[in-house]
Amino acid sequence: MPTVNKQSTRVDFSQLTDSLASNTAVSDVFGAGGKIYFLFVSSSGTAAAGFDFLKLYDTKDQVDLATDAPDFVFPITYSKNEVFHFPDGLTISNGLGYVASNTGGTGAGSNPNRTLSIQMVFK
Repeated sequence: MPTVNKQSTRVDFSQLTDSLASNTAVSDVFGAGGKIYFLFVSSSGTAAAGFDFLKLYDTKDQVDLATDAPDFVFPITYSKNEVFHFPDGLTISNGLGYVASNTGGTGAGSNPNRTLSIQMVFK
């Protein structure tokens, strides 16, 4: 289950942490649109070759994995830490939903083959 921490400073950012991202969709994480500036995904497990995927959805509605196509798909190499920086922000207009999967593209797939942990900075 994700945790969202709201930072109340002159620069108003939120941070999401999800230590067990799975193929269960998480919807409307921040309750509004905005921009993602930083995304860190850690894949733990054995060092076999392959990828899991983090899929982001620009919607405030519940994500339907059978019918909704992701707006962004990030390949996550097995047993690696992946860091994605977006200096100008990755725009999410409506709300943020996400799911972790063992299948890329628009297919629902099933749970990732490795344990994925996510950290994200959003404003």
